[in-house]
Amino acid sequence: MGISSARYHAHLGEWLGKFSNYKRKWPKHLFHHANIEAAINILKSGNLLSRDDALAGAVLRQDIAPADIVQTRDAAHQFARLYFRPRTPTQYHIEGIRKPADYFMGRHGGLLVMLAFSSERVLTMEGTRFSTCNMQSHLSQVLDGDGGFDQLDFDGIFHDEAYPSDDQKKKRCAEVLAQSPLDVASTLKAIIVRTDADVATVKHLLVREGLPHFVPKVKKSQGTGVFFHKYTAVQYVDSAPGRISFKLLGTMSTGDIHTQMSVFDDANARSYLMVDQHLRAHQGYFTEHMLPTGSYRVVFHLEGCFAHESVVNLSS
Repeated sequence: MGISSARYHAHLGEWLGKFSNYKRKWPKHLFHHANIEAAINILKSGNLLSRDDALAGAVLRQDIAPADIVQTRDAAHQFARLYFRPRTPTQYHIEGIRKPADYFMGRHGGLLVMLAFSSERVLTMEGTRFSTCNMQSHLSQVLDGDGGFDQLDFDGIFHDEAYPSDDQKKKRCAEVLAQSPLDVASTLKAIIVRTDADVATVKHLLVREGLPHFVPKVKKSQGTGVFFHKYTAVQYVDSAPGRISFKLLGTMSTGDIHTQMSVFDDANARSYLMVDQHLRAHQGYFTEHMLPTGSYRVVFHLEGCFAHESVVNLSS
């Protein structure tokens, strides 16, 4: 069972009183990261599913969890899984677009989206449980109720300083295990991404998929409170007469970033590959065009990975 409302508010008051920085938003939320395709599918279905339910419904299209880790233990596979905080070790290994040599155990999250849920709603739900560390670890204990919640080490769970101990790393991955399916409409508070270009991408895809009611929830992360920002993304895309400009975020991957930008004239079924080069991060670029004035769909791939899609109005 979940925790009582009284226990929740005592927890919230305690940790809000301790935090004066970016972590003040953590206790009010629970977090689930997903690559862009999976995030849109969650919002489209209206439910956050357990791994078992996602597999049974054939909706787990891109699995970003390393197989060796997933197969270690299946005790959590029947639950919708969330974390008490963002910036977990799991997120660190998959966040951001990187070269294949830097994939973690062959897995890659690419354009990662953070779904932030109401901690009050989920933690006080009937059937909600929680774990002391990552559920793929055999050391993790599953607890419930106020008594179980009291056993969680939130000093370890919320630890976010450099050079954590192995124990702190494990506790950063403590999970909240909700009954599947978890209703999104009544629990989701925000859809968080890294850059202005990512905001435009998510809003465009939501409208395209008939989900405009989620658009107001899309927010760009401020500072480093949600993401690590270690690997690249499209920072912004802009247009001016006769040109499209953009910039890329930095990356820990070695070498320049393979960048492809295509422009689609969907009304006339035409497409144009405008950029196909290895480019540097933190440097503004622009490409000139002679396209007729109108609306065009602009799509970026970085290192062969989908990185951006939006509609822009171009003028000659």
